[in-house]
Amino acid sequence: MITPYKDSADPKVDQVRRMFNRIAPQYDRLNLVISLGLDRSWRRKALSFLAPYAPKHVLDVATGTGDVAISLVQTMPSVKKVTGIDISEEMMRIGAEKVHQLGLSDRIVFDRQDCTATSFEENTFDAATISFGIRNFPDIPAAARELHRIIRPSGVLVIAELSEPTNPLLRVGYKLYAGQIIPLIGRFFSDDKDAYTYLPKSIAAMPQREKMVAILQEAGFSEAFYHSIFPGTCTIYVAIKGEPLPEIPEETTEEEPSVPETEG
Repeated sequence: MITPYKDSADPKVDQVRRMFNRIAPQYDRLNLVISLGLDRSWRRKALSFLAPYAPKHVLDVATGTGDVAISLVQTMPSVKKVTGIDISEEMMRIGAEKVHQLGLSDRIVFDRQDCTATSFEENTFDAATISFGIRNFPDIPAAARELHRIIRPSGVLVIAELSEPTNPLLRVGYKLYAGQIIPLIGRFFSDDKDAYTYLPKSIAAMPQREKMVAILQEAGFSEAFYHSIFPGTCTIYVAIKGEPLPEIPEETTEEEPSVPETEG
């Protein structure tokens, strides 16, 4: 398992929490720089897949500093409430400040939750989103099963995640940028030198495209597909929770009345 701090024996979830608490003040700016300004358009593209479902209550998983939660409320008229969950208190603190400044505190709430075992009841949310966070989950299949549990029937899960290009030539350029340039930028802007060395390794290690779709289907989603954005460095996954099958009553066989024997 790929973890942020290879010399640490702490569980991955604790290492990820510590990493994001450390880089939180620089997170938004670094995302913009490292993605060459594309992260915002990738998020918009992901939300365009969600909009036709017109959700009212959305769960934003790995909400971070709240950019997706804010976009949901500001750009999707159907959305009345967003619950953002994360394991990093510092990231959510910054997110809560942004939400307060925008006057959206009555529609966006934050809560520290483990996405593999939340406290929410079944069928709570119309939809769930995850933007650039699923690669950090210690157990992606368990998280997928939990999200399937708390999304209502006919609800949808939309995931945007970094990925490696499949084109061999583009892959060479990506490997150079991700393996050399991103860690260099991270060391320059961030106090945590390991965080942006971990980033390309976490992308390479996570299930991508068909493998991620298979995980979503195995978690119970009735339909799942992916859409890669050129040059293949971001992939969007959409999974739909089907309606429960109606219970079919067991067939009962009535015994035919016995005909009394008559003496002839």
